[in-house]
Amino acid sequence: MDILSTGIEKLDVAIGGGFLEDSIFLIIYDTYSYGWALGLKIFENRIKKGDFGVIINHSMPLTPLAMELGSVGFDLHKYGEKGELGVIEVFASFYGIDYGLPYVYTTQGVDIATYLPKFTELYKKMLSGISSDRRSVGINITLDGLAFLLGEKNVIKILQRNLVEKEKARLFEDRKRPLNIFLLNKDRVSKEFVSWVSLYSQYIIEFNSTVAAFENMFIRKSPLSDFKPQRYEYRVRKGKIIIR
Repeated sequence: MDILSTGIEKLDVAIGGGFLEDSIFLIIYDTYSYGWALGLKIFENRIKKGDFGVIINHSMPLTPLAMELGSVGFDLHKYGEKGELGVIEVFASFYGIDYGLPYVYTTQGVDIATYLPKFTELYKKMLSGISSDRRSVGINITLDGLAFLLGEKNVIKILQRNLVEKEKARLFEDRKRPLNIFLLNKDRVSKEFVSWVSLYSQYIIEFNSTVAAFENMFIRKSPLSDFKPQRYEYRVRKGKIIIR
């Protein structure tokens, strides 16, 4: 499998060389952390390199989501209108909101039993208009939001089933393999849930916010042989990521 750049040179070095295709990049953070912005920056950098962005929203309505992302310089609607990303609106589907935007995908009757087939249907519908030569990069906003909607144990089972579907896709689909970014606020879920999601993730970066300007950023896991666990300092300033 190919190793791809995150678009942040210092981060590529820190994780052992880059982002391995078809892997899961887990970003764990706490309530006051801006660690989630790192995942968003990787997502945006990959879009700028030609990948098709897929936002999977489990946490809030589209308007406050766009405002939250905009606070770190990401314009969701601009990329959507340019045909460079799509939004799978799980949150809106649960609460019956239809935005009527061509790049926002919703469905009806989502519950624990139907989540995965309906999500898969929306994902395939979105990618049906995208060339198989174009890689997709997905960002899950957020896993804790999904755990709140469906319950932690149900989400773990869904993740397991999704891994099976990904394995089948590797064998039978003639399409570039995707990149997957998971955002997880550890203050909203149990340690058991964090442990299960960590097992299924090939990369793990954990953030701890502090009273100082810089947060602690721990590189916990990478599948690449050049990787070694390290600690960095991290902050977001005027929409830019600073790692030292």
